[in-house]
Amino acid sequence: MAPAFASLAEFRARFEIATTDGAIVPVYDLGGPGGAPAVLVGHANGLAAGSYEPWLRDLAAHARVFAYDARGHGGSSWPAGALETVFAVDRFADDLALVAADLVRRLGATPLHFVGHSLAAAAAVRLCVRGSAPAFASQTLFEPPIFPPSDAPTYPEAIAQQTRLVRGSARRQAHWPSPEALREYLGSRGVFRSFEPAFLASHCRATLRPEPEGGFILCCPPEVESTVFRAHRDANTWQRLPEIRDRLHLVSGDPNLPEHDWVSAAMAALAAHIPGATLAVLPGAGHMMIPQQPAICRDLVLGRIAGRL
Repeated sequence: MAPAFASLAEFRARFEIATTDGAIVPVYDLGGPGGAPAVLVGHANGLAAGSYEPWLRDLAAHARVFAYDARGHGGSSWPAGALETVFAVDRFADDLALVAADLVRRLGATPLHFVGHSLAAAAAVRLCVRGSAPAFASQTLFEPPIFPPSDAPTYPEAIAQQTRLVRGSARRQAHWPSPEALREYLGSRGVFRSFEPAFLASHCRATLRPEPEGGFILCCPPEVESTVFRAHRDANTWQRLPEIRDRLHLVSGDPNLPEHDWVSAAMAALAAHIPGATLAVLPGAGHMMIPQQPAICRDLVLGRIAGRL
């Protein structure tokens, strides 16, 4: 049997979490200093744990780092069924809870911090509104895409951008001759132009799985990525934000950029609706802030873990 696909090129250990509906979520242990606090990192829609590999390795110089591939991404697998059910927002939240519970068991007395970007950050918020968030020592959430209600000032912009994402992601090219071909294509397009080169290379390797007959295929099928974008657009998480009792530290891109993402524009209002939430805004950053400003994002996370922020 061929080895399971891993979205990271190198890691200390890999283990799998079986979910209640039959999905398999791989978790990677990147190691870290002995006695250091542990941090679990979750990725954005259409990406994978390995998309952040340079950043994860940098972070692992200071903390014990774990990362996971969400269902529909990287080296995960998922059950048959209606995509709207298999990739509902609550499924991602359930999976995060299972991953966290397994790590807490493995770590014993070592505190576990959570860092989520976009899709994973939204899963964490969903657990919080359900009152079932894991006992993370801290939660740093980079732009969770919590869709604003129809009467919010940011709604028209959000609905227009998200509709384009739903349609555009469904039309992505799924088959590629090599990760290098994908890197050449993405390097001059959209937000990927702002990725540091090492991040773009890692992202292309992490999100393309070799095909038995030759060539590569996207680990996150276009129809899955599109379904996830649609699920976030249709979720009712925003209306339940005042129910949150967990302390969340939110990180926003720059809403003043001419080509800002709708999530950046909505982050101040999002933070205001969550009791006790704090918000940091990164000037010049977009929604993909970690590949754009990795050192700043690393220091922000380490400061949060150390209790300085």
